[in-house]
Parts: sequence; C-alpha cells; structure tokens
Amino acid sequence: MIPVLPIAALDDGEMTRVTANGVDVMVCQVQGQFYALADRCSHARQALSNGKLSGFEVRCPLHGARFDVRTGACKSPPATFPVKAFPVTLEGGKVCIAVSADDKPPPPRFGPI
Repeated sequence: MIPVLPIAALDDGEMTRVTANGVDVMVCQVQGQFYALADRCSHARQALSNGKLSGFEVRCPLHGARFDVRTGACKSPPATFPVKAFPVTLEGGKVCIAVSADDKPPPPRFGPI
C-alpha cells in the first residue's frame, strides 16, 4: 500500500488526482469512505478527476460517461468498459492505495456510438 495523501486532504464529496508508481489515480471520499480509480476514462482517456463527482458516480468531463467509484463499473455511454478500481486503506492518518506500475490503463477502446 502506498500512502498518497492525508485523510484530512479530502472532505466528503471531494476528489483529487494523485500519482503513485507512475500511475495517475483519482481518489475521492463519498459517505465517509475513500475510493480510488484509474484517472482515465476508458472511452477517450480524459482525466476523471477533472469531471464531476455525484454520489458514488464520477462523470467524465469530455463526453459524460459515468463510472461507479466503488467498483470502476461503467454506468453510461459513450464508455462501454470499466476503469480499474484500486484497494484503499487508511493508515497512520493517510489514504493508501495498492497500485503498481503495471496498473497503467490500456489504450482507449471506443465502443458503439
């Protein structure tokens, strides 16, 4: 587990981008729980951390695809593939995620429009 930011850095309903092992990760807090996703939409590789967080869903800033922050599951088009979700723990006042250099997202896969 890699510490990426202090727990106090995010209030409920906020998200931010961190980099761990060369991988960009969107970290958010929803209803007191922390979640981490690969910070790239599976449709057009836009940074999800630049999108909008609403409850347990983050919306891509470019085309509006939505993803569940708990699982990375794709919830709406134009994306058709999930994004990687990373395990999160809280240790010593820090948000820690399990991420390796092998977790860089694959190139975008465009689905049907």
